[in-house]
Amino acid sequence: MSRNISQQVTRALSDQNLQTALSRLVSLIKMGRQIAFAGVDFDGLSREVRRVKERAIDSLPMLADEFKRQATASGAIVYEAKDAGEANAYVLNLARRKGIKRIVKSKSMLTEEIGLREHLERQAIEVTETDIGEWIVQLAAERPAHLVGPAIHKTIEQVAELFSKATGQKLDPEPQLLLDVARNTLRQHYIDAQLGISGANMAIAETGTLAIVTNEGNGCMVTTLPPVHVAVVGYEKIVATWEDTVAILRLLSRCTTGMKMPVYVSYITGPSRIIAPPGTPTAGATGPAELHIVLVDNGRWRMWQSPDFREALYCIKCGACLNVCPVFASVAGQTYGYIYQGGIGAILTAFHHGLDKARGPTSLCLGCMACKEACPARIDIPQLVLRLKAMIADKKGLPLLDRFIYGTFLKHPQRLDSAAKAIYYLEKRFAEPDSMVRHLPRPLNKLTDTISLPTVSSRPLRQRLSRLSRPSNTTQPKVALFAGCIGNYIYPETCEQAVITLRKCGADVYFPIDQGCCGAPAYFSGETAASLALAETNITALEEFSPDYIVTLCPGCAVMLKQKYLSLTSENPSLNHRAQVVADKVRDYSQLMLQLTTGTTPAMPAGQKVTYHDPCHLKRGLGIANEPRELLKRLGYEIVEMADCDACCGFGGRVVLDYPQLSASVLKRKLDAIEATGTTVVTSCLPCVLQLRGGLDKRHSPIKALHIADLVAGYSPPS
Repeated sequence: MSRNISQQVTRALSDQNLQTALSRLVSLIKMGRQIAFAGVDFDGLSREVRRVKERAIDSLPMLADEFKRQATASGAIVYEAKDAGEANAYVLNLARRKGIKRIVKSKSMLTEEIGLREHLERQAIEVTETDIGEWIVQLAAERPAHLVGPAIHKTIEQVAELFSKATGQKLDPEPQLLLDVARNTLRQHYIDAQLGISGANMAIAETGTLAIVTNEGNGCMVTTLPPVHVAVVGYEKIVATWEDTVAILRLLSRCTTGMKMPVYVSYITGPSRIIAPPGTPTAGATGPAELHIVLVDNGRWRMWQSPDFREALYCIKCGACLNVCPVFASVAGQTYGYIYQGGIGAILTAFHHGLDKARGPTSLCLGCMACKEACPARIDIPQLVLRLKAMIADKKGLPLLDRFIYGTFLKHPQRLDSAAKAIYYLEKRFAEPDSMVRHLPRPLNKLTDTISLPTVSSRPLRQRLSRLSRPSNTTQPKVALFAGCIGNYIYPETCEQAVITLRKCGADVYFPIDQGCCGAPAYFSGETAASLALAETNITALEEFSPDYIVTLCPGCAVMLKQKYLSLTSENPSLNHRAQVVADKVRDYSQLMLQLTTGTTPAMPAGQKVTYHDPCHLKRGLGIANEPRELLKRLGYEIVEMADCDACCGFGGRVVLDYPQLSASVLKRKLDAIEATGTTVVTSCLPCVLQLRGGLDKRHSPIKALHIADLVAGYSPPS
């Protein structure tokens, strides 16, 4: 955990203006996306965007050469900058040579990345941002809060205050009034500007053309009115053909702002070719006589050369990942500390600004995978974040406490048992009669400020099921139960109920006694050595009696067993084969119950209502969403779907420990949705049960949170 990031998180969560702006934004984004994608084949279009970007990035050196040739042939001046310093120096020298003192600039995240405006302003050159959001951020002396919406963190009241100060007028917080003021104020800047700076959404190799997408007219003004135009472009924006731009345009605005199509798309090939004599009507509309294209590396070629991170170059900077990110919805982008935000921002920060700058942003990721689902280029952002965490851990090292926990306790089940027993005796001092811990002393009080905690069990599941350490000699399907840490130490009763119901359905369930932690805490912190050691421990424990199935009650554990063990063991063919055998047998509890019962289940109360919370790792990680609902319906329950049923609950592994206030902010939205249904909430994830149950208890809510295994075993919701 970064102290600086922690302070920024606290500041953001206590900023009432920010929280007001974000609460307004979230509902608007959700509504806009629903409207924009109604009747649209997002999967098909995103596959095409992925193909376009894959082809372009794979051929990037060749396409970059082609783009430079074609752009130069069209009359543009192309300069290649290795880093921010070279890019800034080129633009500054150009301005000095031409005696330029006034510049207008349209929106460009790359110029934010390299600090171009600030660099020019330090040399007494006036630079005016003309995108409304960027102008607001400039007036506030801040950084953009979003890849596309720079000022989404500002309320309209704050914007009115900024505009009032800039214009010397007292302005009311009325959108149209403020928009008109911005237009009138900026208009003279366009007329007076001697140079215009833009970015580009795409650079087309076959003709050397720049494609610029905007929803305001400022982009067109910046690139046509001043006599000199400088476009600052990252290499990753290069695509092969005009047809490739069409694939991206079909999704760009839908993902960016929820609009079906962009308002303006400008295609610029070389400088203006209009020659108008002085005094003629077209003399002021000839367009720039010079076009300078600055192609910027700044870590991009290093990213291209990395097989682990090349995929990040597929990003089209639409911001869709931020729009669905539960962390972003709580703290906005400036909390991340640098230019780029969210999970993809952490990757970009590492390559553009250095690993040291990326450690903090990576620690904010909940691993909910919503970003991957929303990405129009299908970038596996969560996996990239995990790779980045592993790189940081390898090159910079883990914090001392993490190394101690992962190396001393997590890898050794017996030591973990001893640690859990010690925690039990510690918690016992603060537990209330219902075994809930609602208040802990400093410095642990932050853990109970937002949720109530369950006590660790005095007898872990390993002891409770010692009699079932091997399968019976029967012809029934052999089912190995993998409990995970929370099942083993916190909710062993739920695991016992699962054993009972599965046995009633004809399964020979047993508990491999040598199993340990699945390794997720270490893996999601970047500690691959401890994760690999635990993978081998668990593979050995689970394969011993050749079970037909391996059942889990924690999707995080299931993801480790089914997916992560395969990547962890990839360099050991023998162990990797064994990991694959284990992976093929893993089943979620509801999945296996349906498979075993095939239409019949134990008799349960009928006609009662429940709502269902989709765990992130179950739905997005394993693709399981229908099975728990089918099981509930088969039992006779009516499901009342909550709003955003698949939104993260905020547990997120280390986030709940490192940033409990942030976790609580994410949880609040989930609890509000649950309470709106007025029914018991059921889920398929023990960590989610801990989070939901603890949050509801802190609210003094009468609503209960249950694991589906508890419900199947006969824990009926209140009528």
